[in-house]
Amino acid sequence: MKVNVQVIALMTGAILSIVSCSSDDDAPANGNETVSKSAVIKNYANIVYQSYKDSYDKALEMQTAINAFLDTPTENGFRTAKNAWLAAREPYGQTEAYRESNGPIDEGKTEGQLNAWPLDENYIDYVRDNSGGVTSEGIINNTSITIDETALIGLNEGAGGNGVLDKNISTGYHAIEFLLWGQDFADPSNGLPGQRAYTDYVTGSSGTNQNQDRRGAYLKIVTSILIKDLKSLVDTWVEGGAYRNTFLALPEDEALKNMMAGIFFMTGEELSTERMAVAVEQNQEDEHSCFSDNTHRDIYTNAKGVNNVLFGEYGNISGPSLYDLVKQVDSDQAEKLKVAAALSISRINTILSNISDTKKFDQLIGEETLTSGGIVIQAVLALRDQAKEISASASKLNITL
Repeated sequence: MKVNVQVIALMTGAILSIVSCSSDDDAPANGNETVSKSAVIKNYANIVYQSYKDSYDKALEMQTAINAFLDTPTENGFRTAKNAWLAAREPYGQTEAYRESNGPIDEGKTEGQLNAWPLDENYIDYVRDNSGGVTSEGIINNTSITIDETALIGLNEGAGGNGVLDKNISTGYHAIEFLLWGQDFADPSNGLPGQRAYTDYVTGSSGTNQNQDRRGAYLKIVTSILIKDLKSLVDTWVEGGAYRNTFLALPEDEALKNMMAGIFFMTGEELSTERMAVAVEQNQEDEHSCFSDNTHRDIYTNAKGVNNVLFGEYGNISGPSLYDLVKQVDSDQAEKLKVAAALSISRINTILSNISDTKKFDQLIGEETLTSGGIVIQAVLALRDQAKEISASASKLNITL
């Protein structure tokens, strides 16, 4: 769906402005041990690498499921491919905390090719109108376009369908999502995701949704592009990788600032505003993963990724953290940071507890407004409070965000 995303002015206070200066003095957190900045930075690099590696591995499993389905399209195979997409989103959602950190995800077109949104369905494939009629446009149905890697990458974030000059998406997780679930056309009250039929990929099948061979080629190629983009992130963050070496060679305060800038951006702007408040304000179904109705998991994993960075934990990794550094210089501020992080997750868990087989995020946002509030807005406010505590904690480390 096409949407003009606007930034909602809900911020409850001005973010602290602080003066940057360098400091290498680390005071003991508990009186008998000191956590060094370098140890925190190295642990962060380990977390980034492992989370990208997990994202890549899950994407490979998704690719295997998609290719098996395309080789022999069946309802069961289609369901398996969808479940693999959902599983692949879990680790990747946690990597969003590395955005706006001056790292490789922000360079060139990497993030835009992987996870850009919102997506105009008509830019890629057919859509149905309110009467059930089908408009067969988009890249798939324009047979003058050769569907290959070069074309799909070149068309990403290009001109919109029907001459609308909006940013439109042809690659990444959400393009794959649309090709698997189809248009989220159902009334939100039905609690249904997109209802694309597996026969959209059965060459020669009857019906109005033709170009099944081109649709299958598109799905296979767009998945391959995503795999390559993830592999580039894994390779550059692996021990000895190009960006990992660059990151570890940065002045310590610069590396710490990059780490904190990413989680500040995610809590204070991208997640709280663009992905949650905007959805409530516009009462729209075009939330982050609208086709699959998986937005609630996106919200949770994005917030979890922020806390991974704050507390130096991911999977089996646990080490020196930003929280430890803050605690060494100001234990009261560290406690405020910890409480704010816990409250964000708690309020997001309340959203998750209200999601069921018959009730999805698009129904929740229809039940509240920016002014009336509700469980979504309560989570928004908690995330913004967390952003303020991240900023205040940065100031304790003499870091300006």
